[in-house]
Amino acid sequence: MYIYPLKSIEIQSDNKEIIEAFKKLAEAFKVKFTEKDDLAKETNPSPSNDPYFENSGVLKGIKRGIEDSKAGRVV
Repeated sequence: MYIYPLKSIEIQSDNKEIIEAFKKLAEAFKVKFTEKDDLAKETNPSPSNDPYFENSGVLKGIKRGIEDSKAGRVV
């Protein structure tokens, strides 16, 4: 008997009706699923989710630059 490798699909939506429909579909097919809140939008300020901005050092540097600018420490 061949065992197929597990596959996963990620579905993102801010529409609760769509999420509920996919949950019902998964339950109907007896497919396991995990529901989680998408925090990437909160932690990654890039509209395109550029991974460059996931680096905490980059974000600290940006925040430091903003603070320096507000304090008048600019060149």
